[in-house]
Amino acid sequence: MGNWTDWIDIDLAKSKRGPFNDFGIYEIRAVASKGKAIPISRLVGVDLLGLFYVGRSGYRRQKTGHTIANRIREFLQQAHSGGITYARAKKTLQQAQEFWDHRLQVRAMFLPDEEIELAETKVLRDYFRL
Repeated sequence: MGNWTDWIDIDLAKSKRGPFNDFGIYEIRAVASKGKAIPISRLVGVDLLGLFYVGRSGYRRQKTGHTIANRIREFLQQAHSGGITYARAKKTLQQAQEFWDHRLQVRAMFLPDEEIELAETKVLRDYFRL
Protein backbone atom coordinates (compact mmCIF):
# COMPACT_ATOMS: atom_id res chain seq x y z
CA MET A 1 0.00 0.00 0.00
CA GLY A 2 1.11 3.58 -0.59
CA ASN A 3 1.49 6.51 1.76
CA TRP A 4 -1.11 9.01 2.95
CA THR A 5 -0.81 12.63 1.89
CA ASP A 6 -0.96 15.34 4.51
CA TRP A 7 -4.43 16.45 5.59
CA ILE A 8 -5.74 19.43 3.59
CA ASP A 9 -8.92 21.46 3.79
CA ILE A 10 -11.68 19.87 1.76
CA ASP A 11 -12.09 22.94 -0.48
CA LEU A 12 -8.49 22.52 -1.69
CA ALA A 13 -9.05 18.82 -2.41
CA LYS A 14 -12.00 19.33 -4.78
CA SER A 15 -10.12 21.29 -7.45
CA LYS A 16 -9.95 19.66 -10.90
CA ARG A 17 -6.39 20.90 -11.23
CA GLY A 18 -5.46 20.40 -7.59
CA PRO A 19 -3.33 17.82 -5.83
CA PHE A 20 -6.18 15.28 -5.46
CA ASN A 21 -6.92 14.95 -9.16
CA ASP A 22 -5.70 11.35 -9.12
CA PHE A 23 -7.01 7.89 -8.22
CA GLY A 24 -6.92 5.94 -4.96
CA ILE A 25 -8.56 6.08 -1.54
CA TYR A 26 -9.38 8.98 0.76
CA GLU A 27 -10.54 9.84 4.26
CA ILE A 28 -12.57 12.84 5.42
CA ARG A 29 -12.34 14.06 9.01
CA ALA A 30 -13.64 16.85 11.20
CA VAL A 31 -11.24 19.32 12.77
CA ALA A 32 -11.68 22.25 15.15
CA SER A 33 -10.88 25.78 14.03
CA LYS A 34 -7.17 25.35 14.82
CA GLY A 35 -6.90 22.15 12.78
CA LYS A 36 -6.95 19.62 15.61
CA ALA A 37 -9.00 16.47 14.94
CA ILE A 38 -12.26 16.23 16.88
CA PRO A 39 -12.55 12.77 18.46
CA ILE A 40 -15.81 10.97 17.66
CA SER A 41 -17.32 8.27 19.88
CA ARG A 42 -18.20 5.13 17.95
CA LEU A 43 -19.70 1.81 18.97
CA VAL A 44 -16.25 0.23 18.84
CA GLY A 45 -14.45 3.03 20.72
CA VAL A 46 -13.30 6.61 20.29
CA ASP A 47 -12.00 7.59 16.87
CA LEU A 48 -9.19 10.05 17.60
CA LEU A 49 -8.84 10.98 13.89
CA GLY A 50 -12.44 12.25 13.78
CA LEU A 51 -13.20 10.33 10.58
CA PHE A 52 -16.51 10.97 8.87
CA TYR A 53 -15.94 9.02 5.71
CA VAL A 54 -13.62 6.54 4.00
CA GLY A 55 -13.98 6.16 0.25
CA ARG A 56 -12.31 5.48 -3.04
CA SER A 57 -12.12 6.95 -6.49
CA GLY A 58 -13.03 5.22 -9.71
CA TYR A 59 -10.34 3.62 -11.88
CA ARG A 60 -8.00 5.09 -14.48
CA ARG A 61 -8.80 2.28 -16.92
CA GLN A 62 -12.48 3.26 -16.98
CA LYS A 63 -11.58 6.80 -18.13
CA THR A 64 -14.63 8.22 -16.32
CA GLY A 65 -12.75 10.98 -14.53
CA HIS A 66 -13.92 9.75 -11.13
CA THR A 67 -10.78 10.96 -9.39
CA ILE A 68 -10.59 11.63 -5.67
CA ALA A 69 -11.18 15.35 -6.41
CA ASN A 70 -14.33 14.37 -8.33
CA ARG A 71 -15.57 12.25 -5.41
CA ILE A 72 -14.90 15.15 -3.01
CA ARG A 73 -16.97 17.48 -5.21
CA GLU A 74 -19.77 14.90 -5.22
CA PHE A 75 -19.52 14.67 -1.42
CA LEU A 76 -19.84 18.44 -1.04
CA GLN A 77 -22.73 18.67 -3.52
CA GLN A 78 -24.56 15.83 -1.75
CA ALA A 79 -24.45 13.76 -4.95
CA HIS A 80 -22.84 10.98 -2.94
CA SER A 81 -24.17 8.89 -0.03
CA GLY A 82 -21.45 10.11 2.35
CA GLY A 83 -22.21 13.73 1.51
CA ILE A 84 -25.92 13.22 2.09
CA THR A 85 -25.26 11.57 5.45
CA TYR A 86 -22.88 14.35 6.49
CA ALA A 87 -25.37 17.07 5.47
CA ARG A 88 -28.04 15.44 7.64
CA ALA A 89 -25.66 14.90 10.56
CA LYS A 90 -24.29 18.44 10.37
CA LYS A 91 -27.50 19.88 11.84
CA THR A 92 -27.15 17.63 14.88
CA LEU A 93 -23.39 18.16 15.11
CA GLN A 94 -23.86 21.92 15.41
CA GLN A 95 -25.59 21.30 18.75
CA ALA A 96 -22.37 19.84 20.22
CA GLN A 97 -19.96 22.57 21.31
CA GLU A 98 -16.86 20.84 19.89
CA PHE A 99 -18.43 20.94 16.41
CA TRP A 100 -19.67 24.56 16.41
CA ASP A 101 -16.92 25.82 14.13
CA HIS A 102 -15.63 22.55 12.71
CA ARG A 103 -14.41 22.13 9.17
CA LEU A 104 -13.54 19.12 7.06
CA GLN A 105 -10.15 17.93 5.93
CA VAL A 106 -9.17 15.21 3.49
CA ARG A 107 -6.15 13.02 2.95
CA ALA A 108 -5.54 10.57 0.15
CA MET A 109 -3.45 7.61 -0.86
CA PHE A 110 -2.85 7.45 -4.62
CA LEU A 111 -2.70 3.91 -5.93
CA PRO A 112 -2.64 1.83 -9.12
CA ASP A 113 -6.10 0.62 -10.18
CA GLU A 114 -5.49 -2.94 -9.06
CA GLU A 115 -4.75 -1.82 -5.47
CA ILE A 116 -7.61 0.65 -4.89
CA GLU A 117 -10.42 -1.67 -3.82
CA LEU A 118 -8.18 -3.83 -1.63
CA ALA A 119 -6.73 -0.75 0.08
CA GLU A 120 -10.20 0.63 0.81
CA THR A 121 -11.24 -2.72 2.29
CA LYS A 122 -8.14 -2.81 4.51
CA VAL A 123 -8.66 0.75 5.77
CA LEU A 124 -12.32 0.04 6.57
CA ARG A 125 -11.45 -3.21 8.38
CA ASP A 126 -8.76 -1.43 10.40
CA TYR A 127 -11.20 1.36 11.22
CA PHE A 128 -13.78 -1.04 12.64
CA ARG A 129 -11.10 -2.69 14.78
CA LEU A 130 -10.37 0.66 16.46
